[in-house]
Amino acid sequence: MQIDILIKIAGLGLLVSVITNLLKQSGREELSALVVVVGLAIGTYLMLETVSSLVETIRRVFSLY
Repeated sequence: MQIDILIKIAGLGLLVSVITNLLKQSGREELSALVVVVGLAIGTYLMLETVSSLVETIRRVFSLY
């Protein structure tokens, strides 16, 4: 398993959490929601290669095509 991807995603989650809390305390709830959506998109992009590799391995194991 690729530990570096897990560490990057955990760091991203921590960063998004801190920024979201700061923005909510300053009264900018709309911007904090945007930060959460952008963080989710970046996290999904980071996972894309790993999920693609998993699907390819499943195809090879079960000889789907």
